[in-house]
Amino acid sequence: MIIIFQALFSIFVLFVLSTIVQKKKQGLLGKKGFLFWVVFWMIALLAVFWPESMSQLASFMGIGRGVDVVIYSALVIIFFLLFHLHIKIESIGRDITFLTREMALMDEKKNSKL
Repeated sequence: MIIIFQALFSIFVLFVLSTIVQKKKQGLLGKKGFLFWVVFWMIALLAVFWPESMSQLASFMGIGRGVDVVIYSALVIIFFLLFHLHIKIESIGRDITFLTREMALMDEKKNSKL
């Protein structure tokens, strides 16, 4: 039964990796993002093909089960990415505010000269 899941997951990872490569070629993904996502999906693929490695990692870290390591890791990654996105959105908001003010001042100067 796990073989079917492994095959389906492998197909999914190949699709995701091709999407990552495509986004990198389009310039929509930087080097760090490209490296992060490729490594992330390769580790996920390894965990699916060798689930006992997650149990060994859990044992090493003092966690009960391998699946718990996966869940904890996923939560940490999700919260990190959420934090990073929040910071990026705040930065974009400040940039938009700055540009809007600059454009308004430029329009005001243009209108006052007429």
